Amino acid sequence: MAGLALSKVKKSFGNVNVLKGIDLHIEDQEFVVFVGPSGCGKSTLLRAIAGLDEVTSGTISIGGVDVTTMDPAERGIAMVFQSYALYPHMNVYDNMAFGLKMNKMPKNEIDVRVQKAAKILELKDLLYRKPKALSGGQRQRVAIGRSIVREPKVFLLDEPLSNLDAELRVQMRIEIAKLHNNLNSTMIYVTHDQTEAMTLADKVVVLRGGTIEQVGAPIELYDNPDNQFVAGFIGSPRMNFVSGIVRKSKGKSVTVALELPNNIQIDIEARGTVPADGTKISVGLRPEHFLSSEQSKDVFKGEVSLVEQLGGVSYLYIDTQDTRLTIEFSGHASVKTGEIAEIGIDKSKAMMFGEDGLRI
Repeated sequence: MAGLALSKVKKSFGNVNVLKGIDLHIEDQEFVVFVGPSGCGKSTLLRAIAGLDEVTSGTISIGGVDVTTMDPAERGIAMVFQSYALYPHMNVYDNMAFGLKMNKMPKNEIDVRVQKAAKILELKDLLYRKPKALSGGQRQRVAIGRSIVREPKVFLLDEPLSNLDAELRVQMRIEIAKLHNNLNSTMIYVTHDQTEAMTLADKVVVLRGGTIEQVGAPIELYDNPDNQFVAGFIGSPRMNFVSGIVRKSKGKSVTVALELPNNIQIDIEARGTVPADGTKISVGLRPEHFLSSEQSKDVFKGEVSLVEQLGGVSYLYIDTQDTRLTIEFSGHASVKTGEIAEIGIDKSKAMMFGEDGLRI
């Protein structure tokens, strides 16, 4: 068993509190992604789990063992960094075997582990090439293989795809997902790219300012964010936010006047406490939650500032008063830049957030 438990973990650098009391439980064999903006503490948290940064307070357990004060080598973890950090004078085989040789492991055991990792990562035909003869994706696979041969309890991956181009990133996401399924290991993956979080994770941990905003499955966070920050961070393109005022309520149904043309009003179901009449709120609408004017009675007009035709999907960027909206339509858009478009709203998908940012 290689589950992890973090209890009240804090990390300070002088007077700067980077981690502010992290409580988190990760199940054995889970793929967990830490995601958040730059400076939120995700890499610091990963380094604390690895033992590279000593925590200021709190405890870290791996497989039920308190490892808070253990050296990194004693924790049963392996880490893959953004930089490949391969030895240029060694071939692929020797790069993967080097750590095992330093630990004086028998040669036959080293060979078994390297050959097994090479088969998993499809590197068997490349074992005797030097790093300079490899592509970026192949080099990253070698760096991952160097971790696999150690047979760790937990894999820690710190933005391992950041140096790759867009096409290779997609390929390597698939490779890492396959690797997790093949190894049945616990993996913790740090990224600022929420697309990687959505496609790879069993569980996503959204961090901001050294605290956890929300933890859950990717689709759970997408469909049911707890606050405006999570709603805006998860999803690409990001969620649109439109200012509004509560006009009246009946039960859980709230009539909201939106700051959009046509004085448009929509009814939204409140998830929690119903706000009082006159309350200022923010209404969240994802790009795919807009409709054509024929599909909805709740219609507004806006000037199209840009049209992105991507083949299977089109994005319209609409300027309305002080708000720019991103609107997604399937197929080809008939409207052109500079024209006035009529846009409907799927009010059943709308979300309300209070001035404190919490979901209403």
